[in-house]
Amino acid sequence: MKHPVKVVLASAVVSLLVAGVANAAFAPKFSLKLSDTKVLANPTFDIHFELSKEDEEIGNFQLLLPKGFNIAADGDIPNNEKIGGGQIKIEAGPGCRPGSPIPASAPATVNATIVEKDRTDDEADAGVHAVWFLNLEPLNRVRLLVTGSKLTGWKVEGAPTPSDNTCNPLTVDLKINGKSESGIPLITNPKKPRQKVITANIISQDSPAIATFNVPVQFTR
Repeated sequence: MKHPVKVVLASAVVSLLVAGVANAAFAPKFSLKLSDTKVLANPTFDIHFELSKEDEEIGNFQLLLPKGFNIAADGDIPNNEKIGGGQIKIEAGPGCRPGSPIPASAPATVNATIVEKDRTDDEADAGVHAVWFLNLEPLNRVRLLVTGSKLTGWKVEGAPTPSDNTCNPLTVDLKINGKSESGIPLITNPKKPRQKVITANIISQDSPAIATFNVPVQFTR
């Protein structure tokens, strides 16, 4: 009998750190949903975060999965096969440029796609397990590097290219699928029914500020 899909929206524990001191200029919001919390399932990761107009701009993003999860290796999924997507909303225009005499800017909505990309030789030599390519054309592109292992845990990390043509407010809604477009498992849940904590770090481009979100997820049989 097939079990019904469960959705988890966990409350995040947030810490904003600048050399140990809270920074009011960087206070992103974040949430994470898993489409299935059964052991050994292949859930979609539904990621949402926001930065207000007053926030410093994002410089880097890290998603940390604890040991027990499995992630497909570079050679498991064909190059350029779709593994996710979503949408971002961001302010865009010459008004985003520091000191610009032209104040004009407007909200822009960009459809995002995420595809598996072959690792470069340098990435493979550096221990990169897989590369997920976030295409936000015409505004940006982000190479998300997956490092780690099932035994030690995983880091998915990527930095957008700084741009004077975009600025906050920013809203990001992305889905990382549990399986690739052709049905190959991408992310597999742990095999034991216990609670795991998934961590997200949103890092400022403009200061040492880091917003850390710890999301507990209970896995069941």
